[in-house]
Amino acid sequence: MPTADPLSNKEIADRLAELPGWELSADGAALVRTYRLAHLPAAIFAVHIAQVQNELDHHSDLTLGYNTLGVAITTHSAGGRLTWKDFGLAARIAALAPAHGAE
Repeated sequence: MPTADPLSNKEIADRLAELPGWELSADGAALVRTYRLAHLPAAIFAVHIAQVQNELDHHSDLTLGYNTLGVAITTHSAGGRLTWKDFGLAARIAALAPAHGAE
């Protein structure tokens, strides 16, 4: 099970290299990605992500636009630093994206 211990800069860089399309927020405290997809599927994708977040008991910030879904992930209990839990959630979201037509 992923831990909530903050990752080193090297661990973050290594894990980020395994998640195409994801990047660090401007302050380096979150993993971020904006998916583009048709209007209605964006909402359905958001609901699917919410189900995964409940399963993992780890939640991200979702920003739903007309044809976009923004995702920002950080571990608040680790002082807003990145942990293995963040990368685990990002990988699960990335795995769901193709089924929703999200790019």
